[in-house]
Amino acid sequence: MGLAPFEEILRKISGYTGHISLHVLGEPLLHPDLEHFLAVARAYDLQVNLSTNGTLLARNREMLLRQPALRQINISLHSFEEPDQEIALNSYMAGIFDFIARASSVASPLFINLRMWNLHQKAAPGSQDVSSLMLNHLENYFDLPASPPGDLPKTRGTILAPRVFLSRENRFTWPHEPGPDQGAHGYCRGLRDHIALLVDGTVVPCCLDAEADIPLGNIFQSTLPEILAAPRAAVIKEGFVQQRVLDPVCRRCTYRKRFQHNTPVKPVTLLAQ
Repeated sequence: MGLAPFEEILRKISGYTGHISLHVLGEPLLHPDLEHFLAVARAYDLQVNLSTNGTLLARNREMLLRQPALRQINISLHSFEEPDQEIALNSYMAGIFDFIARASSVASPLFINLRMWNLHQKAAPGSQDVSSLMLNHLENYFDLPASPPGDLPKTRGTILAPRVFLSRENRFTWPHEPGPDQGAHGYCRGLRDHIALLVDGTVVPCCLDAEADIPLGNIFQSTLPEILAAPRAAVIKEGFVQQRVLDPVCRRCTYRKRFQHNTPVKPVTLLAQ
């Protein structure tokens, strides 16, 4: 996406949100206009959350740390995959720790969220357990209290240092991939407090619909209120309010299982079928 369509999107969503996130699929730190995107977001008084695999943080460190629009960086540690794992992991983690140290030294207001969304995932036979090695790196760097190897809390939002958090979750499957029906009972925050806009302007219910399997409209052709008021969006959203998962793509999604403990309980009238 170029700078002009990006700014057009910001104009059309202005007043509806105070935050945007640069992710879905892909690596935002590869985009040649990222610094300009962040400047435009600042001009529209939007705070930006950015998700990255972390490999390009060192190259972009100074640029990122001088961006007032940047609120949070999510670093997907679970994305690390290298053949020579232990040696490569040392370099990978050193780059991330260097970024954290630099952010701390300049008193950046940036939040850094380290994601390990691979709980209960076992290493392949004959391979090293990279998750345990990574947890050991975190324990040593942040000088955490002694604990059994790799036994950091298996919870979201564990504080490692001021403005630095560790999020641990199960790995999810992208809903566009073939998978079993997860059932009709459930809830999701898609269309409640977020939507996703893809590079061609397609609006989808959430950031997991990277393949636009649930197209709700196009931001370049319609207004946001028109898109969100369309029948398909309204049915999906009302279904979630009722703890009913109606769209077949959503029914394959395992990410929504994370919200089961936080489902709304107020009874409402069911949609007619």
